[in-house]
Amino acid sequence: MEQELKYARILVPVDGSRESLCAVRLAGEMARVLHATVYLLYVSPFDESTDEGDVPWLPESIVRSAAKEAREIFAPALALLPAEVLYERIHCTGAPADVILRFIDREHIGLVVLGGRKRSRVSGFLLGSVTQAVLEHAHSSVMVAGSAEYCPYGSCSLKK
Repeated sequence: MEQELKYARILVPVDGSRESLCAVRLAGEMARVLHATVYLLYVSPFDESTDEGDVPWLPESIVRSAAKEAREIFAPALALLPAEVLYERIHCTGAPADVILRFIDREHIGLVVLGGRKRSRVSGFLLGSVTQAVLEHAHSSVMVAGSAEYCPYGSCSLKK
């Protein structure tokens, strides 16, 4: 029962990658079993000021509606959550690792589920900079979900 309370709030940072969707699927199943709430957090580099073209030095392919981009990121993630799981979508702007770490503390998150990045056998031992920062500095348990190619819900590692 204590673990259920500890993990009542599960954070999944999403970025639209296959790895982050694997993390969503894993977190969704855990939330279903634990009756937890899932917080999907998308951190974009730009805010609404780019929506009006206030950043003329950026190429048009990079600058697009921050709200539209967030909807495109959240849609496939939401489709993976079991229907009975409570969730919240949060869209923030800033440096992803910093925003994620602040969110964990502010919202009293018990578990963070991140998608791991494995690019090759050699680089598989190295994690992305955001994942590494969260693993090192989070004041919560952190689970890194592996590739869905090997396991229906991915392999995972847990730091308590």
